[in-house]
Amino acid sequence: MDSSFAPAKRTEKRKLKNQIADISQNPIMDALLKTASGLLVVLNEDRQIVALNHSFIEKLGIKDAQEALGLRLGETMGCVHAVKKPAGCGTTEYCVSCGAAIAMMAAIMDNQTNEQTCALVSDKNGTVSDICLQVKAEPIEIDNKRWIIFYAQDITQQQFWINLDHVFFHDINNTLAALYGNVQLFEMNNSENPEIEPIRQGVERLIKEIAIQKNFSQHKDATYTSVKMPVSLSDIKRELGLIIKGHGASSKKEIIEDWPWEDVILETDPLLLARILGNMVINALEATEEGGSIHILVTMTQGEISWNVWNNTCIPGPIQKRIFQRYFSSKPGDRRGLGTYSMKLFGEKYLKGKITFLSTEDQGTRFTFNLPFHPM
Repeated sequence: MDSSFAPAKRTEKRKLKNQIADISQNPIMDALLKTASGLLVVLNEDRQIVALNHSFIEKLGIKDAQEALGLRLGETMGCVHAVKKPAGCGTTEYCVSCGAAIAMMAAIMDNQTNEQTCALVSDKNGTVSDICLQVKAEPIEIDNKRWIIFYAQDITQQQFWINLDHVFFHDINNTLAALYGNVQLFEMNNSENPEIEPIRQGVERLIKEIAIQKNFSQHKDATYTSVKMPVSLSDIKRELGLIIKGHGASSKKEIIEDWPWEDVILETDPLLLARILGNMVINALEATEEGGSIHILVTMTQGEISWNVWNNTCIPGPIQKRIFQRYFSSKPGDRRGLGTYSMKLFGEKYLKGKITFLSTEDQGTRFTFNLPFHPM
């Protein structure tokens, strides 16, 4: 459907005035305008506004609602293309790809509800801004008269962060590729230097971490498929060591480790497992004062491996109730409450294990990750 050929005709002024009066006196429309969340306008079949809700008035900074009545959507929002042709909004070559115009014409011409994303450039009193809306046009008939209910949700900030995500992953992957190449060259020229290997391993780990995060970012419903492979217990211990070594939280604190002597092979996602254990250990270190210690105890039965991380600090009772709740944290600042939440998410949803904890004044705090285990 070519929206540049949307009818240019506008409703005759007297008829438009009657339409506005009809809508304002209709109890159904009145209730809808008062209760609907988000931006809502009622259009006639010539795409002109005959009613609008308070959210729409506030969003556009309209002082008098009468100013918007009779106008088309792009004209009220200051769309820079709405003034490029005498017939205005919906009739320019730019309107062919306008989500709002497409949705409206589907509702008017095909009598179908249609939902689109609408990106527009708005110029309001000399202030130019990019706006992104999720829009939906729905035809409705009342007293043998047809109207178009037009909903809009401002998703500008959401789309901004999505686009920024794409830019970040693109640029960081380029940077990591260059860094990894340089590390490999350095390793080739200094093959006898034992300090190079942990640097290479750290870069490789970062590349894998970025790949996982990109997957989560692109699949907001968290439909990540874990990559399971054979991995030894000693490899897991080494991965955990890469996370802990050099971390600021470990400064002037002792880490006591007790791992099984038998180096068994298990099938799991080693990167996710290392992230879970890393969070357990770092949380324990952060809760421990200088000069204190934490204890990592790994036990193994015929059907299960358990990682236990202990520290001497008790978690207050009210916080214990919400310890795995997303966004909740006892620590100040934004972007907190993700460590324990991610442990639960990765450990139970993806690795099919079980994360628990016990915290008392006399015994301190112990987090446990139990993972089903079948010897290979």
